[in-house]
Amino acid sequence: MIQFFDSGMSPIIVLGISAFLSAGFSFWLSNRVLAAITVAAMLLSFVLLTLILFNIIPLNQTYYAALQENTFAVIFQYIFLAVGFIAALSAVKYISEDRNQGEFYSLLTLSVVGMMLVAAAIDLLTIFVGLALTALAGASITAFRKKDRTASEAAMKFYIISALSAGLALYGISLLYGLTHTLNLQGINASLSGMNTSSPEFPTALLAIALIVAGFGFEIALVPFHMWAPDVYEGSPTPVSGLLTSGSKKVGFAALFKVFIIALFVFKADWGPLFGVLAILTMTVGNVVALRQENVKRMLAYSSIGQAGYMLISFPVFSASISSGNFTQLSYLSISYGIFQILTHSIATVGAFAVVAAMSTSVLGLEYEDFKGLFKKSRTLAISMTLFLFSLLGIPLLAGFDSKLLIFSAAVGGSLVSGYGWLIWLAIFGIINSAVSLIYYVRLVRNMFMDTEPHFNSTVPRSAMAGIVIAAAATILIGVYPGPFISICNQAAHALLAGA
Repeated sequence: MIQFFDSGMSPIIVLGISAFLSAGFSFWLSNRVLAAITVAAMLLSFVLLTLILFNIIPLNQTYYAALQENTFAVIFQYIFLAVGFIAALSAVKYISEDRNQGEFYSLLTLSVVGMMLVAAAIDLLTIFVGLALTALAGASITAFRKKDRTASEAAMKFYIISALSAGLALYGISLLYGLTHTLNLQGINASLSGMNTSSPEFPTALLAIALIVAGFGFEIALVPFHMWAPDVYEGSPTPVSGLLTSGSKKVGFAALFKVFIIALFVFKADWGPLFGVLAILTMTVGNVVALRQENVKRMLAYSSIGQAGYMLISFPVFSASISSGNFTQLSYLSISYGIFQILTHSIATVGAFAVVAAMSTSVLGLEYEDFKGLFKKSRTLAISMTLFLFSLLGIPLLAGFDSKLLIFSAAVGGSLVSGYGWLIWLAIFGIINSAVSLIYYVRLVRNMFMDTEPHFNSTVPRSAMAGIVIAAAATILIGVYPGPFISICNQAAHALLAGA
């Protein structure tokens, strides 16, 4: 028992046991007990991750040359656990009338397990297995309500896209294996380090990069691989939508960091400009199309696509920072600020979907009009939703302001590197797109504070309200005291680059 809790894999093991308990004992345990098991397991995992972060449980443990629990892994696992925890709290009331709730909590937990495996993975096969587990569990709970045709359609789209992205990524991985004869990330980097443009294997390596970008691009919903996301998020049960946009998409970024910063480090001059173009396309298309949405879940989906463009800025800035061949301060900051942007966006987005889930129990459709007068019925919901939207917008004293300021500053810093002046356009487009997002965020806030009879007339369950308040408090705390969180993200960046 002592050896178990001294293992860096203990948080993942606890969640895995919880998933099997929820499914195996669903016929004998009440729905309330099933929810309690899931929440308790996630809280225990939080505690274990904290012990790992402070090195009480030893950091940097490696398991079977496939997993390593370092600071980078711990930070992303914190994010995934927080998202899963709030989604679970939101789901308690939302699925209270549904059957097979044990399977729901089991699949939700397994989805988080898959995300945590990717965060700790140090070889391509483990990354693929973690992504596959996340996608399969996510598609299953998307179709949880079997008689809901919209949910079934969303699940089918999600499953097909997941299979397509997995196929593309796996083909790219197989090409890399053929070139390097290893799946270990550092081993791939070492094997490719001598390759140049005149090498006969160079075109094959570029093809592998293109396939992996496309495969992960579908996972993250980058433009032009994004068209599935709004339909899936709209059709999914709302707590699941929060899990997908705040968790499943971010696991794709964890994989991107590991594969491109470590395994494909030698090709930084090739993938840096590619990610720069994708960043501009993604942030622009996501925010512009969000302007036209009437359904709030679709608006949040396109907003999330736009936010993914901001997160991508880390990659071209990192590429510029090591143009001299050595790591610089900007190298670490570009990764750190990208992780910080992922953290702040995940909390605000899962909180926003938790508010939508709380309202979904009495209001169907969830159009902008359904939010009119919400402040009169529930001040907590209205204020919390305002905080989440303003954080996504980048209003000062909220978490999103600090993360946007830092990631745009990194782009400006990268533009000062000789030959990389074009990076300034990433900051310019980021600021313009943030201004565009003001329109659709403020429109929803205005509706919530209208002096009109509210559409929403139900009482918010305590579990859902607890999740919303936790997310709102975290949004304020990170915004007011960003220093400790940025410091931890810096540690995560150093841990990642230690393997490059």
